[in-house]
Amino acid sequence: MKFIYLLCLLFSFMTFAHNDHEGSCSQKTKVCAVYHSDSPLTTKSEGRFVLFLKSPEDNHGVVLKKIDLWMQMGHHGHGSSPLHITEISSGEYDITKAYFVMKGVWHIRVTYAFDSHDHDEDHDHDHEVEEETLMIPVTIKD
Repeated sequence: MKFIYLLCLLFSFMTFAHNDHEGSCSQKTKVCAVYHSDSPLTTKSEGRFVLFLKSPEDNHGVVLKKIDLWMQMGHHGHGSSPLHITEISSGEYDITKAYFVMKGVWHIRVTYAFDSHDHDEDHDHDHEVEEETLMIPVTIKD
């Protein structure tokens, strides 16, 4: 199942090859976050993109907690104003009001909760809900 999931993820990257996209995956939970934008993200206009948050278990147990933009500069960082997030479908979010205020490498920080519990109706299993942040690099050139 994990092989099929990774193959589908690779295919999705190839599908978006002509557009802006980048992603990050957790080695621990195998949850991946990928963004897609039809036009380049710049400092000159509002950024808009779609964020995909996927797990090998068809998003079972994955809950989006927060998305923000962050740029690390030496001993301090820069954030942006709050993003407008609209859920399109399970694991798919339309992001608007993404303002990159200067050139350089930014990160789309995606914080999610993941319930690692095996959902077996016949047995109660101890489980823990893990919270993790994935960072997707975005280079803003102009």
